[in-house]
Amino acid sequence: MKYPLIVLVLTVLFCCKSSKEIDARWARDRNVAKTLKGKTVVYTIFIDSKTTKPWSRFDISSTKDSLNKVYSWLKNEGSKYAQDFEIIPVYGALGAKPTIKKKLPYSTISAAFSGSDNDGGKLQKWASGIVKKLEKGIKLPNSQALPKKPKLDAFHKLVAKLKIKYNADNVVVFFMLNNYYIEDASAVLHYMQDEECEYAINSGKNTNLYAAQLLTLFGAQNLNSKGYSSYQVKEIALAEQDFPTDVMHDFEADLFNLSIGEYTAYLIGWLDNINTKYIDLLKIEPVKKKKNEKYK
Repeated sequence: MKYPLIVLVLTVLFCCKSSKEIDARWARDRNVAKTLKGKTVVYTIFIDSKTTKPWSRFDISSTKDSLNKVYSWLKNEGSKYAQDFEIIPVYGALGAKPTIKKKLPYSTISAAFSGSDNDGGKLQKWASGIVKKLEKGIKLPNSQALPKKPKLDAFHKLVAKLKIKYNADNVVVFFMLNNYYIEDASAVLHYMQDEECEYAINSGKNTNLYAAQLLTLFGAQNLNSKGYSSYQVKEIALAEQDFPTDVMHDFEADLFNLSIGEYTAYLIGWLDNINTKYIDLLKIEPVKKKKNEKYK
């Protein structure tokens, strides 16, 4: 089976629709998933979307096992950089039901980013509707309540409650679709924004893809030239040469044969400085269009 691609370049387009160059460092230490340090709640929601295969209890159990392998791998990689952090897996549910039913507004995740309707608006509304139901069911200890001001949207309410409940430094949100036998995209949204909470949508059980998405929420960058269309990284060939086993470069190899290289470690906050040879690698710029040519 061919693994689905991770949609990262589209999140760049969400954060900046101008034609100017973007610096990947913008995503460092930003939004609700800042640096991969301290305590991080990974809030995972299993979605029955009607357009994807329904989640069986076996599917959910095996997926949780895969996620636990990812967390163990991250801990091992962190130790190489003298980073000690805690990942707290939390699974969103309404009562005893392990899944949430919510029909996707598109036939696939890939379809959400194709054609004229490629701003992710309907997908955002879909995700917000799910989060709104879930955050209401999260009770804070000692009958605490969130302040009425500033007014928070559903995502920010969810994050605030989870931070309080688990005394966490970061919160990341994952929507899991049971697309294991379907070739579809896995998306990361808003990771270079301040206004909207970043989150990810995963379409399968591929552990290295999940790890790459999680790291992207903390500011990591796609190091595979195939992951870009209307934008390009100036020195992507350098990344492919120097970090061939980085998880952000290879989404198909076995996760335990991959690593977190210097460049990715810098972007997620594990290193304070980076080799000057990679400065241009941080720069993302629009692809020059030919006359009458539209971006993909």
